[in-house]
Amino acid sequence: MNITNEQLRNIIAEEMESVLSEFEEKEITDPCVWKDQPSHRPPGISQPKAAELCAAQSQVAEAAKKKPCKPSKGKRFAKRVNGKCRSYGQKGQAKSGGDRIRPGTKKGDAYCARSAKIKKCKNPPCANALSRKKWKCRGSKSMK
Repeated sequence: MNITNEQLRNIIAEEMESVLSEFEEKEITDPCVWKDQPSHRPPGISQPKAAELCAAQSQVAEAAKKKPCKPSKGKRFAKRVNGKCRSYGQKGQAKSGGDRIRPGTKKGDAYCARSAKIKKCKNPPCANALSRKKWKCRGSKSMK
């Protein structure tokens, strides 16, 4: 099951809200404090659960700080991979507004055959791997 970053943030925010709303009368509502100080932890929240909530809160804060990736010049797509932005794909669109090269076509097969011969990168996924995934390449064939 694939979950987008936005869906993950919403799920974490809802969980945090539900836990915090139960214990609003408590003075300290920061899960990172609960992790370190058991006396401030609400009943029913174990130390591992408090650590999990603290990690989730820091991930949401970190994700909020990072700006979305912009494709570099001549590229159509950009994706954040391991904290770095990777740009890939041919810029521009067909007259109909779709992709220039569609999976399952002769051009798609030609792209997959060419890109299959490109050497794998050291820290994947690189632009070639992302493009091959987008064109649904299996070996040197493009699948619909």
